[in-house]
Amino acid sequence: MKKNIKIETRILIVVELISALCGTVGIILGMLSLLSLSSKTWGVADPESSFVFTVLTVCFDTLSTATAIIAFKYGGTILKRKYEKGLKILPLEKFANRLDLYSFFFGLAGLILSILSLLFLFDFTNSDTGSEVATMLSILCDSLSATIVIWVVKIMLKISYLEHQMKKGKNKTK
Repeated sequence: MKKNIKIETRILIVVELISALCGTVGIILGMLSLLSLSSKTWGVADPESSFVFTVLTVCFDTLSTATAIIAFKYGGTILKRKYEKGLKILPLEKFANRLDLYSFFFGLAGLILSILSLLFLFDFTNSDTGSEVATMLSILCDSLSATIVIWVVKIMLKISYLEHQMKKGKNKTK
């Protein structure tokens, strides 16, 4: 029973790390998209490169957002199982789960903004300024989302350490 929850917690940490990694790649691609629209970067603005980078940004933002909601749901399931088994749930665990939800919302905002940025690059709108603004806001939201996920991973590792220390202390008293 406890081993299953331990394994599930490790899986949750991996999902969190995948979310952070995809979010970070999305941030980097968003920055490259932004730089492609600037004539100061490579001498000439390159909307085609910006379009490619923005499409990739949308893909990685989608993965990051999807893994963030999976982490939230999976973390909630773990908390529910712990409660049903009568195991102690630390306030940090509930806080980490709530942070997963916030990460999802910021990631979703970043995804919507990166899609908007992509729409601004199509011929029917063709607004480089609109794309730049949407990309900057997307980068900001994605950065907040990734930072929150890293914070959650730090909390999860701290919880694992505390549970290990508690188990270690119980073994010494036996």
